[in-house]
Amino acid sequence: MSTARDSAIRAALGQVMDPCSVAAGRPLSLLAMGLVPGWELAGSTLRIRFGVTFPGCTMAPHFIEAARERLLAIDGVDAVEAVVDTDFVWLPDALPAPALQGRPQAWRDRIR
Repeated sequence: MSTARDSAIRAALGQVMDPCSVAAGRPLSLLAMGLVPGWELAGSTLRIRFGVTFPGCTMAPHFIEAARERLLAIDGVDAVEAVVDTDFVWLPDALPAPALQGRPQAWRDRIR
């Protein structure tokens, strides 16, 4: 993948906020939350994996669709195949240090 395309993908994903962080008053992008374990570009098809903060997450289809719309706007990306990686385990350790300060109550219980 070209450096420019990789940067464009990161920029697009950086604009999609995790709905739970928004609801908690601490909006963070999917990338900042550590919810994008990886992607690959095969021709003009971007295959991307997403994680969720807990297995019962009902918001994944919404943030995946928001990401898909942003990603399809990238020159050279004609299709996006997105999946939720069911083997992915999210931990608050994935958050950048400043995000942990004043973190929402739901994250406090998981850190112990």
